[in-house]
Amino acid sequence: MHLRADLVEWCVVIQLETDAEEAAYVYDLLQSGRLLVDDKETLPLPFRGPFLFKLPELPRPIPIQVARVEPTGADLVAGRAGPRIVVSCQKGPPELLGQLERALRDVPPASAEEFKSAAEEREDEFSRVRQMTFAKRVIYATRAGQTGRTVLLQQPTPMLLLYLCKNPMITLPEVIQIAKMPSIDALVADYVAKLLKGNPQWALSEELKVALVSNAKTPVGTALAMMSHLSARSLSALGKVPELRSVLKQAAVRLQQERR
Repeated sequence: MHLRADLVEWCVVIQLETDAEEAAYVYDLLQSGRLLVDDKETLPLPFRGPFLFKLPELPRPIPIQVARVEPTGADLVAGRAGPRIVVSCQKGPPELLGQLERALRDVPPASAEEFKSAAEEREDEFSRVRQMTFAKRVIYATRAGQTGRTVLLQQPTPMLLLYLCKNPMITLPEVIQIAKMPSIDALVADYVAKLLKGNPQWALSEELKVALVSNAKTPVGTALAMMSHLSARSLSALGKVPELRSVLKQAAVRLQQERR
């Protein structure tokens, strides 16, 4: 994580390494008592919007506005795969921005400490996950091994599924399983599509592409873009799926005709 204050724009810019790091950072901010929300067990992810923030030097919290910027092509080429978080507050004396920068930089690593101790426990994986709060499960989803991911897939919610997809150890069969789930939402579907585009081997998986197109939670635009990469056989099969949205059925027929 790289963090800097920008006096001209009056904000603090935080460059994260990965999407998974965002979840851990927000969790740490909540546990430190600096980021104030109504329910600490509901992580505000993706991290954006208005919040109250506690600076150690001030008696009362200050309002902040958080913007989240996805990495550009240039960022990816430069090795910056994570989002950029921009935190701004009402203008004041220069030391105020410095206080905000320090409070955002020097955050106790609660997630690292908690999961380090959890890894040393000998109880079975299912029991550990069952005892976790929802916020901890989200963090755990980004780093769980095979057994942990299997347990989390049995308790699917859109946010858990999204952060499972951000786990660098996740496998193609697991992503296909997620793409087929009715419990995903548009964010999960779009993220799976992003994974597919970024992995040449996964891009060859007809099963994954068909699962995304067939899922009613996949945005129509994402599904239509995916259909152009399907084989004629897959397009023909899609056209016969009763529950497939009519606009996608029509697109499947049109693509087949264009290829003849």
